[in-house]
Amino acid sequence: MSNVADQPVPARSLRRGVLSGVAAGLLAGVVWYLVVIGTTSMQTYLLPAFGVAVAFGVHRGMRRPGRAAALVSLAITLVSLLLAMYYVNRHLVVSWFKANGDVKHIPLVPYFDWMAEVVGHALTQSPSAPIYAVLALVAAGWFGMQGFDVHDPQRRRT
Repeated sequence: MSNVADQPVPARSLRRGVLSGVAAGLLAGVVWYLVVIGTTSMQTYLLPAFGVAVAFGVHRGMRRPGRAAALVSLAITLVSLLLAMYYVNRHLVVSWFKANGDVKHIPLVPYFDWMAEVVGHALTQSPSAPIYAVLALVAAGWFGMQGFDVHDPQRRRT
């Protein structure tokens, strides 16, 4: 017999997983933004925790690990990480211009071209940002596939 985690995911479970994953991604983004405001630097080493938080939210919502949870975790982590990176780097760039007596208007609502420019700047500023972003995606996929509870009864072979 196969593992219960590999069986098809009910639509209701998938919706719960997506909603709780989005909530976890939003919470992780807000926490990262607040840390950046407090420290005035990007703090990219927190990005893998971003992936773990989203995977945990998806796991709690779907109540099962597996391929579907891993894919949902990856997608939500990628989108929420890009949005959070936009707002974090936007804050840092605007603060830098303000500290130097200049003004730079970067829209609060990200247009695609602005988002590509700001996130591209964040990812090319130092090698740590893309490395930790990839680690966040790996963590999201890994924990989405494996789950969080070693003794999860749904992971037992039948």
